[in-house]
Amino acid sequence: MAISKTSLHMQEVLKNLRNPNLRIGDGRRHKRVRCFLLAAVHHNKYSCECIVEDMSVGGCRLNNTDGQLVVGETVVISIPEQKMSLNGMVMWARGKAAGLCFNLSGH
Repeated sequence: MAISKTSLHMQEVLKNLRNPNLRIGDGRRHKRVRCFLLAAVHHNKYSCECIVEDMSVGGCRLNNTDGQLVVGETVVISIPEQKMSLNGMVMWARGKAAGLCFNLSGH
């Protein structure tokens, strides 16, 4: 079975996110890959399920959140399918969609 170009890009993004020596700048400089992964966003005492619609080494776009994410808020996004949790900050929020910038300095 042939692996799609999108799948190869997604594998590269996930590999780079697991790299403890990775240094990133502005998330927009990184190639975004559409992915549609089930995830959960956690902040303090609340969490909500969502869908990661696209992802790059620098951040991701979420949809179907609870609509309560606030710009500047620090969150943890868990992606069970990838056995991955990432620290991030909400960069924008509109309705049930939001954009996160990953904070990889804690690796």
